[in-house]
Amino acid sequence: MRGLVDEPEWQNGTMDFHLQRGIKFFYRDVVECIHYLLRQKAFAQDLIFEPSREFDSQGCRVYTEMHTTDWWWEMQVCFPNHSYS
Repeated sequence: MRGLVDEPEWQNGTMDFHLQRGIKFFYRDVVECIHYLLRQKAFAQDLIFEPSREFDSQGCRVYTEMHTTDWWWEMQVCFPNHSYS
């Protein structure tokens, strides 16, 4: 079966465990997978790159997704001069 265009290549290796040796496993480079997923036009409308704070009708904070958490807010909003490589 043929893969998708620019799909990250599968790698493989073997692992030795205490009771069993030479166990074969397959993996893909996680950074290549992230780049691949971010290039997909089908996902463009669903990608969120900035934090938000959501509230219910009584004004209470609501946490629905990762971008609504305090952690994401603190990482992106409170450290504007910090650069991550």
